[in-house]
Amino acid sequence: MKIIYSELQKLIPALTADKLRLRDDLTLIGHFVSSVEQIENETVFDLEIRQNRGDCLGYYGIARDLSVFYRIPLCLPQSSLPAISSSYRLPINVTAEKQVKRIQAIRISRLQNSASPPWLKKFLNLHQVNSINTLVDLTNYVMFIFGLPNHAFDVSLSTDNLVWELNRHFSQFTTLDGSVLPLPSGILMVNNPTTALSLSFLGGQSCAISHQTTETVIEMAVYDRTKVRQDYRLLKTTTEAAIRLDKDLDPKLIPIAFTFLINQILQYCRGEISSQLFDYYPSPSPDTQISFDPELPSLYAGIDIPVDFATQTLERLGCQLLPNGNKYSIVPPSIRKDINLEEDLIEEVVRFYGYHQIPKNSPIPIANTRDITPKILYLIEKIKDDFTDLGYDEIRSWPLVNQTENPPTAIITQNSINSDFPYLRQSIIQSLRNQHRHYLRLKLVGQKFFEVGKIFWQENSQYIEQYSLGISNPDPKQLSTDIEKVFGDDCPKDYQMSNDSGQYFAQIVLDNITPPQHYSFLTKTNSAIELTSQIITLDANVSFPEKQNPADLIKQYSQKINQNILWQLVVVDEFFDQKTKQFRYTFRASYYNCDDKLAKNTHSQIFGLKI
Repeated sequence: MKIIYSELQKLIPALTADKLRLRDDLTLIGHFVSSVEQIENETVFDLEIRQNRGDCLGYYGIARDLSVFYRIPLCLPQSSLPAISSSYRLPINVTAEKQVKRIQAIRISRLQNSASPPWLKKFLNLHQVNSINTLVDLTNYVMFIFGLPNHAFDVSLSTDNLVWELNRHFSQFTTLDGSVLPLPSGILMVNNPTTALSLSFLGGQSCAISHQTTETVIEMAVYDRTKVRQDYRLLKTTTEAAIRLDKDLDPKLIPIAFTFLINQILQYCRGEISSQLFDYYPSPSPDTQISFDPELPSLYAGIDIPVDFATQTLERLGCQLLPNGNKYSIVPPSIRKDINLEEDLIEEVVRFYGYHQIPKNSPIPIANTRDITPKILYLIEKIKDDFTDLGYDEIRSWPLVNQTENPPTAIITQNSINSDFPYLRQSIIQSLRNQHRHYLRLKLVGQKFFEVGKIFWQENSQYIEQYSLGISNPDPKQLSTDIEKVFGDDCPKDYQMSNDSGQYFAQIVLDNITPPQHYSFLTKTNSAIELTSQIITLDANVSFPEKQNPADLIKQYSQKINQNILWQLVVVDEFFDQKTKQFRYTFRASYYNCDDKLAKNTHSQIFGLKI
């Protein structure tokens, strides 16, 4: 978004900051200035406007922010139309009711259109827009000033019998530059009964304004931005109007911008208004009220921001402040569609107070941050480690299934990514069975695996989800034994167990159990370890004549290693060698706070390796 300094001063005449200060201050309040140039004796700023600040795709929105920041008045343009003597009402029809938020339109006759005055040509040139003629150039000028696209129709070509509709009849559209676009059905358009006149974001050649135009219908509209985005992406055509209509624009700003545009046309193209003002505004948006505590900006910023500053800033932004005890009910101005939450109000106060006022060199208080991680997540990590040590593979599966276990309590997804799997699983065993069948198709039998994930159901019209552990093993006795090893004395006795094709499955709902007391990490604070050197990781293969329990091997070997340098010891592979008839286990040891020589010597001594 380009901003000409002298044009900005028309809206805020008291603005006197030099270009470098203005550059820095614009960036400070959130409008990053990527460049400042001197072009044709004008200072031109190039701003990067955030996606949610559609109001700042016009000078008016930027000027509003600067008037608040500098605490100087905003000078609004003329806000009333000349007296209208005509009783004629435009025969405009709107059939695309859901896609059109607001339209204002009026007819002007006896125009004297011509080449644009030098100031207008210069303005458009600095915005990299070609000058066409005064009428067209003024519509572009007002779009840049207020961020609201608008359009002029040559009534001799279009008539004033206009309809806003979704395309049903036209197969192609010719743009102002002569390009022909294929038109799918459903594109939002402005037409007359026989001719495709304009897209929502792009004018057409069939009603183009020329120097000979003497009568025009001027319209300004705000649409459903989602529909505009779909249309210009579908047609692969982006315009300045499309960029703005893609944002959440303010329909209540239209009367100010439209009145300014009409007055500009009457000043530079002469003519007279020859119809009543058409104003289509079927569903005005209700005001948003946000509860706001004026003490919060100080708490969020970590510095003292006076309450008076907070309230006065919001008032200068155009907010209504309704006292509500120690708080306020805030009604944001309609132009600020990005203000919806209390946090948005806090951000406004802090950014206008100035991020530069937050000290950079204040000492950070040394205090332990309270651990807010739910205990169940630590429990889940421990369970995963334990079952992995016992030789189980962890799987992760879809929570979506194709059938229910208890239909009255099942949850059906309304927009499932796969219509063949419309239900949320009620048991994690459903997912384990699917994985087992997948293994069988791959001719993999006797697999040991587990999953920790969510299960879902309805109860008394409430949606419930809980963490669940599912374990699968071909040997039911080993399955029970392994569960007891992991959970110890706190092992739940009522867990579900079932079998399918020689494979056994168990499920434990983790939300229903008390974290086992022997998991000391659930109650003790984890201490930090300072690393003075990189972690050195080494592998070793050790063979045994009999099958071993990996967990027992890890415990046996880790006791032999100096704990001051052992970071981690895991068994990463188990392999039966057909030639030697022995079981080979691959250990992976990680050493810390020691040099490479000590790590290798320790590793070779513990695992009987030759250096």
